[in-house]
Amino acid sequence: MAHSNQHPSGSPPARAPTSTWLSAPNLLSLCRVPLGVAFWFVIDSTPTHIVWPFTILAAAGVTDVLDGYLARRQGISSSGGGSWLDPICDKLFVALVLVSIGWHRHAPLLLMALIVGRELIQLPVSLTYRFIPALRHWLRYDFTASPLGKAGTVTQFLALAALLIDHPAVWIMATITFVVGMAALVDYLRRAVLLARQRQFTSPPR
Repeated sequence: MAHSNQHPSGSPPARAPTSTWLSAPNLLSLCRVPLGVAFWFVIDSTPTHIVWPFTILAAAGVTDVLDGYLARRQGISSSGGGSWLDPICDKLFVALVLVSIGWHRHAPLLLMALIVGRELIQLPVSLTYRFIPALRHWLRYDFTASPLGKAGTVTQFLALAALLIDHPAVWIMATITFVVGMAALVDYLRRAVLLARQRQFTSPPR
């Protein structure tokens, strides 16, 4: 006699939910970390050989576009792992690239600080929020990328490209990156406060 695959109640057994950690958007986000490490091995001390460094920058940009597109296409919730993994991978990639440029090209510290100013503040805040449950219970931080956040990422990549080729406009691009990045950070904090207030007013009384 064949065994039935149905649940005793007559309904089919529930499938275990597939982990979003192994989803294509998350894997694309994680790819930016080894790309940042690889940047160290392809950058030269002079801006004459820039094909491979630019290839890595372009590849990282493509993964940044594709992970968001696939997440929306697959209907992955903004509360999933990718909502905070994507910006953290962005920041790790930028940090690794800047360390490589700073070491091999001896770029001014102030210039690099302007380019990575948002990350110097947001990355430790994001990690603290993610790994302290009490803070997450009190505050609802929205990791979903905002238009300002995406604009900051675009200007940051342009500033990195200008730094890579020693373009005369690199200081202007770095300053623009810093201003847009700070505006994006303020916007993220504003959204967090709004979500916290909304949660406070909608929570049932104890």
